[in-house]
Amino acid sequence: MDNSKSIVFCDALEVLDSNQEVLKDVCSDIKLFKIELSQYYQLTDILLKALTSEEVKRAQRYHQLKDSNRFIICRALLKYVIAEEKGLDISQIHFEKKANHKPYFPLDRSLFFNVSHAGDFAVIALGNCELGIDVEQIDSNFKYSDILSSVFSVEEINFISHSEFERRTFYKFWTRKEAIVKATGKGIDEEFINIPVLDGAHFVSSSLVDGFKNIEVHSFNLNADHTAAIAYTDKNKGIIFCKIPKAETLLTFFNE
Repeated sequence: MDNSKSIVFCDALEVLDSNQEVLKDVCSDIKLFKIELSQYYQLTDILLKALTSEEVKRAQRYHQLKDSNRFIICRALLKYVIAEEKGLDISQIHFEKKANHKPYFPLDRSLFFNVSHAGDFAVIALGNCELGIDVEQIDSNFKYSDILSSVFSVEEINFISHSEFERRTFYKFWTRKEAIVKATGKGIDEEFINIPVLDGAHFVSSSLVDGFKNIEVHSFNLNADHTAAIAYTDKNKGIIFCKIPKAETLLTFFNE
């Protein structure tokens, strides 16, 4: 019987906002790229050129045009930031999947990435360890009370219920759990409720986090209506927001 323990540490994050657009000149363990999706909808036909035939077919399978466009934008910009990070041509950027269906970059297995989107925002995370990012739009009409008992512990439910900003706290805790299972590659299962997400350090069974010994989770807001969390399987990592060029700059890049 495996009795090994792991540490899950959660807190809020003051993310350093970089004004640099030259991605390879920004030094950090983890880089976050915030995408305001509406700024790139006009580029979808151009961005589509960066996708493989299989990725194009995936985009075409979405029933809603906005979902298809969102996939195209996120996948093309993910390839763009990796190409810039590694000094490669964007045509060299392709992905494969592990046994747990988590994608990876076969040309550099030491580079890890994850993408999440909600509402009008997406975030790409790049780093040097396994990581997960989750973004949620705070929905004032969502009846989250219906699912509290199935995804949160009694202590977490009590904290949410007594919070001054109850709805925002729900989404903060939800994004933390989602980010953790994305980082570990386990996905949402019956153990989801047992993943601790209150602020502070928690000792848990290592099996709960797929054997990783350290999980750090940091919450941050994208704006008043969107919140996010980044989780990674290491500790004391430097995190920075990097800029993605504006649409007109990318238009030139993808048309070259």
